[in-house]
Amino acid sequence: MRTAWLALALWAGWDGAGLPAAVEIHTFQFNQATLEIPVGTEVRWANRDAVEHTVMSGAPDSADGRFAGRLADSGAVFRHRFDHPGTYRYFCERHHFMRGEIRVVSHTHGES
Repeated sequence: MRTAWLALALWAGWDGAGLPAAVEIHTFQFNQATLEIPVGTEVRWANRDAVEHTVMSGAPDSADGRFAGRLADSGAVFRHRFDHPGTYRYFCERHHFMRGEIRVVSHTHGES
């Protein structure tokens, strides 16, 4: 089924904007910590650990307040939609070694 949707999207010239991208938090790591997404994409962070984590924009020594979410325990989810191109770093406020980056591009690779 997933292949059918992908084939339809490619055939229709769809660029992927608007569909969610996922980051799993598992064993004190952001899995898929670095993403490149088109403008308009929502990123969904899901906590798979039994402890609280956060998703804070910026870096531990310089949080920038662009987005912030608290994921209290396993199963908790935080979502943020990226509407402007740029590079957005993020980290866990409780575990500073947990870091990631979202690269938001105005077009997908291969377009001119």
